[in-house]
Amino acid sequence: MTNDTFEFAPEDDAFENAPSGEPWHILLVDDEQQVHETTRFALEGCLVLDRPLIFTSAYSAVEAKAILRKHKRFACVLLDVVMETEHAGLDLINFIRCDLNESSTRIVIRTGQPGYAPELQVIHDYDINDYKQKTELTTTQLIVTLSAACRFFQQLEMINRHREGLELIIQGAAQIFSEHAIETFSEGVLVQLCSLLEVDHHAMLCLRQDNAHRVQVIAGFGPYASMVGHYIDNIANKELTNQIEHVLQTRQNSVTENIAILYLKSPSDDEMVICLHTSRRLTEGDIRLIRLFSVYVSVGLDNVTLFERIENLAFNDYLTCGLNRNGFIKNLEEQICHQDPCMVLLADIDNFQAINDGLGHRIGDLTLIRMREHLQRVLGAKCPIGRISSDNFAIILPIDIYDSLPALMNSVSESLGQGFSIKEYEVPVSLTFGIAVYPSHGLNAFSLLQNAGIALKKAKAEKRGSYVVFGEGFEQELQQRLKTTIELRHCIELNELRIEYQPQFCLKTKEMSGVEALVRWHHQGQLISPVVFIPIAEKSGLIITIGAWILEQACRQQVSWFQETGRSLRVAVNVSVRQLVDPGFLNTLDSILSRTGIDPVQLELEITESMMMNDQSQMILILQAIQDRGVTIAIDDFGTGYSSLKYLQELPVNRLKIDRTFVSSMSASVKDQQLVKLMIEMGHLVDLTLIAEGVEEESEGELLSTLGCDEAQGYFYSRPQPANIITQMLTG
Repeated sequence: MTNDTFEFAPEDDAFENAPSGEPWHILLVDDEQQVHETTRFALEGCLVLDRPLIFTSAYSAVEAKAILRKHKRFACVLLDVVMETEHAGLDLINFIRCDLNESSTRIVIRTGQPGYAPELQVIHDYDINDYKQKTELTTTQLIVTLSAACRFFQQLEMINRHREGLELIIQGAAQIFSEHAIETFSEGVLVQLCSLLEVDHHAMLCLRQDNAHRVQVIAGFGPYASMVGHYIDNIANKELTNQIEHVLQTRQNSVTENIAILYLKSPSDDEMVICLHTSRRLTEGDIRLIRLFSVYVSVGLDNVTLFERIENLAFNDYLTCGLNRNGFIKNLEEQICHQDPCMVLLADIDNFQAINDGLGHRIGDLTLIRMREHLQRVLGAKCPIGRISSDNFAIILPIDIYDSLPALMNSVSESLGQGFSIKEYEVPVSLTFGIAVYPSHGLNAFSLLQNAGIALKKAKAEKRGSYVVFGEGFEQELQQRLKTTIELRHCIELNELRIEYQPQFCLKTKEMSGVEALVRWHHQGQLISPVVFIPIAEKSGLIITIGAWILEQACRQQVSWFQETGRSLRVAVNVSVRQLVDPGFLNTLDSILSRTGIDPVQLELEITESMMMNDQSQMILILQAIQDRGVTIAIDDFGTGYSSLKYLQELPVNRLKIDRTFVSSMSASVKDQQLVKLMIEMGHLVDLTLIAEGVEEESEGELLSTLGCDEAQGYFYSRPQPANIITQMLTG
């Protein structure tokens, strides 16, 4: 067979020992008793096509009509034309063909009147099979005539049967093709097959898919209904089990008087066994219909299998074998439809990117798999868990455990205390949770996930490894952030940004050595803190435009001071990681240097130490490209990140800014003082200039000078000032 249909087991062996078929039913219609007796005597014991003959007698057309109305169908009618009337026989033929709509029954006219023969038009119109004179019908001729008639009847029956079967197949296929689940599809196959063969719905369908070794009962009716869902090796009827296994092993049909076990194989190598409990032996015609039906079944089975695989991909996570985002949302929506209050937890694996980058994606994938398994074990097997993004899991918990949520979260945290042992690595893991409650925090799956996400961001910002439950203030805060983002887009064109400059002083000469440019946003009569709008600008991407504007304004101001005072004052500008990794940053820098005419040596870009955590190798390349242009680089907040000698040797930087937290505590703590001294010595060891920020007391400046620090800035020296005040300070 071609590989797009079912393979059907060879049928010769299954039917070679079949007994002779049902007898041929012959109707004798003649008004002469002797004709009936002579015909029965002549054909007594004869077999036509290996089947016996059974005769039914009618002595008039009226009697024949009565028999035909209630009797089973006849293969052949031996008919006299002239009986109670001259045309009684032809009237009977018209009744058979038109009234009864019987086209298969063969009609042989016998006449005892020499020279009488129906016209050719009559033979054609009434579909008369043969015409014989009674005196010509010897036993041999009668057998030949009946053989031809019965054979023709059999052929017509087969054609009609196939036509009707084909109609049933097409109708049945249309019905079962509408099913997308393997169980309902299989039930449909059994229903249509039983209807096609006109047998009782005592049937069972077993399936062994190409990726499984066990055979499972997928659908069953009658005595087989209780077996559905079971594997056949668990079925009590061992005789039936053995028969099924034998059919699968030999790929041969097994047909007995009461049961037929049929083997089918799909193009995808799924093997199917259909057990039919029948009250009759299946004929070769039945098998032909089954073969035709199997073509539709093969396509349908592959379609429904494909649909289930697609549905599996649509709703399940291929990596963790749990729910994916779509599957979780579907599960949550079903619970919402039942109006069952619940909690939605959104869990984020802390520092998962570091696991991926440090140990490789394979260990990262295994960590995700272990995490889902771990959560399922800790929270319970019935708890729906879905991986809804790369390292985020969503969980549904019943609302009745809300009061014990702190204990549960603590239990989860403690269970992760030892981390995961994966391959040869000990992987440290922790989770941060955001929680939303249905219906208080959302009436649909999307709003619940959104609000759980907002709570998660707050938890990550406040303390990783903790949890936060969504509250009304969160939404207000989110709306305010959105409003700020929209308004920030127009701050440059509305001329709302101002730059102030905080002086930096040389601790040896006490002279101003540079300034740090600090942006201010005056919006609708209010001064909005950079602590508020700079993070918003970075997340929204507006920092690219705003940062370029600040950089250009600072460069122009430096050139202006030089022209007005003759002093070459270094100007430091903060840049974010979002700016540095922007593909257009270096071009923007070149353009600003060219337009403003600033000496690149007098421009310093400040980056935070924590920025180097993202991708140190990429950052080094970018910073080197900046230095190649003559621009100097300073590390802000030094001491809060990596702070190692090796780290300082690798970075293309010129200056280190000691974070204010160390400066403010060194006067009161000898330990902190020694720490600052160590930072200064480390910097000098690799030829870097040290500048301390946040100096607010004279004693702090003197101590820094004693420890060898090069420069300082802070409120003790000067607060951030407008450009004209800096001009006065330079000329005063």
